[in-house]
Amino acid sequence: MTAAAPPAGATMRFEVLDALRGICALLVVLFHFNSNGYLAQLPIVQNGWLFVDYFFVLSGFVIAHSYGTRLTEGRISVARFMGLRMGRIYPLHLFVLLGFVSLEMLLVLGGDTIGRYVSREPFTGSRGIEALIQNLFLFQTFGIGKAVGWNVPAWSIAAEMWTYLVFALVFVVSKGRSALASGVLAVVALLALMSYSPDLDVTFQGGILRCIFGFGLGVVTYHLFRRFGGSGGSAAEIAAVLVSIIFVSFAEGALTFLAPVVFGSVVFVLASQNGGVSQVLKRRSFQFLGLTSYSIYMIHTFIQGRVGEVLQITKIVAIRVDGAGRTFLEGSPLVADAITLAMLALVVGAAYVTYSLVEKPGQALSRRLLAAEPKPASGAGAQ
Repeated sequence: MTAAAPPAGATMRFEVLDALRGICALLVVLFHFNSNGYLAQLPIVQNGWLFVDYFFVLSGFVIAHSYGTRLTEGRISVARFMGLRMGRIYPLHLFVLLGFVSLEMLLVLGGDTIGRYVSREPFTGSRGIEALIQNLFLFQTFGIGKAVGWNVPAWSIAAEMWTYLVFALVFVVSKGRSALASGVLAVVALLALMSYSPDLDVTFQGGILRCIFGFGLGVVTYHLFRRFGGSGGSAAEIAAVLVSIIFVSFAEGALTFLAPVVFGSVVFVLASQNGGVSQVLKRRSFQFLGLTSYSIYMIHTFIQGRVGEVLQITKIVAIRVDGAGRTFLEGSPLVADAITLAMLALVVGAAYVTYSLVEKPGQALSRRLLAAEPKPASGAGAQ
């Protein structure tokens, strides 16, 4: 069964793909919560870092749908496009970053009281000033100096912001051949990645290339979807989801470079939104996860850190802290799973708050500030 693709630049929301992004965000959250629970030992959780590449592929697909034609035809300028994307990403990034800065200030002002529970000096190590500056300006994805630290997942947000700029220029310059140009960029990024990394697990060192690879494949996937209508139906959707689960669960080494291709196939199939899997993902609970997925992703390490501190102080469960300050839950696997589920509930609840009070107002403000962009002169391209 096939379905006609929506017109380029249409306001259609890919609800199913959004919901799937929410599920992927939860799996990334589980990946970052170290425990000996049964949930943490699931192969799909052990390899949960790969789901970041779903975010990159989906971003390329959605941006090509929403902005590709408008950028190519000059109906929106690169500057306005980047302003809108900044309004989408930066307010929450800054809010969480300031949350981490506040914790460091507590160390400065807390003296011996807090010092009994925290053995490190404030604004040092992974919370150094150099990394803070790079995080503020979204430079931490380029591997310059000591960028590792603060809100670690934000490396991918920095990578996406610079990738937006790269592909906005591609849409403007390629003049209708953005699929070809995007495919070429994706291949170049892949070759560059493979030249120095044995797998796709690059973040602060080379994360921009990883994003360009996935984003470019997302743009190509959108053009294939536009041309062929996308495969739909329950059988195709179930097959696509099962293949991705099996792949993520067992991929390692060089095989992980295929992750964006696998996720591109999932996006291509589920974009039609007409099978049994799509009907499940359109339910309110999954739509809620999709709506709050960015907040879930951005705030989860902050919440996990506070959970770890509470566990250290209360000694509810046996824990171990490694040299990097990461907390590992030990003891009973069932207790660890119960704590993991409680942590997930805290993350999702907090994500709804930050979505409502930070993310959504930030987007609205950027739209108001950029609403009155002057139209380009007749015959002139957007600048």
